[in-house]
Amino acid sequence: MYEVKLDAFNGPLDLLLHLIQKFEIDIYDIPMKSLTEQYMQYIHAMNQLEINVASEYLVMASELLMIKSKLLLPQTETEIELEDDPREDLVGRLIEYQNYKEYTELLNSKKAERTCYFSKHPTDLSHLERNETWDSKQTIDLTELIIAYQKVKNRIAFQTPKTVDIHKETFTIQQATTQVQSRLQQEQSFNFFSLFNFTEPVEMVVTHFLAILEMSKSGIINIEQTKSFEDIHIIRGVNYGING
Repeated sequence: MYEVKLDAFNGPLDLLLHLIQKFEIDIYDIPMKSLTEQYMQYIHAMNQLEINVASEYLVMASELLMIKSKLLLPQTETEIELEDDPREDLVGRLIEYQNYKEYTELLNSKKAERTCYFSKHPTDLSHLERNETWDSKQTIDLTELIIAYQKVKNRIAFQTPKTVDIHKETFTIQQATTQVQSRLQQEQSFNFFSLFNFTEPVEMVVTHFLAILEMSKSGIINIEQTKSFEDIHIIRGVNYGING
């Protein structure tokens, strides 16, 4: 079936909006006489139309003529106050259609913008997964580690002269980490207290302590203690040697 669209108008409301914009008409105060005349000129210009589309335009033409006729009828002041504006329903439909049209243009622009992007499907990394199990026997409560740390601090406090030296920090967590890893390269495990000779500054002990906590958190080392208050041992963790 052959179908003709007048200037790409999608129905009579689209044509009315075009006329309102073209002649700069206030949509909330439509001069029905001039709008109806302009609309009828477009209707008469249609030579070939598919019948269903033509009927829509003719129904709107009759509605415009009816509204125009109502506005031309003489009315008393009381009737004007009581009767609703005959243009009200048409204005409501025009505003609703205008909103839909603007939303359509917005969505089309978003659609065109989205075509400029390419979405990559997730990469299957299952072959890189490692089946690791956590052995609760290979770790100790944080409280035990803090107690051991406190023991080292107390020993240093007893053996360090009561003098205060103010100096710039020179021993970093990275250096402490390197020292622990160096020990693990030579030995599979070692005693926590063997890291110290108990004459080093407290800052160095604190740095070692922080480095050990960080390495334990990352799985590079495990901290093991067979019984409460016994020596603590540093052993290689599940992530030891990865990226190292």
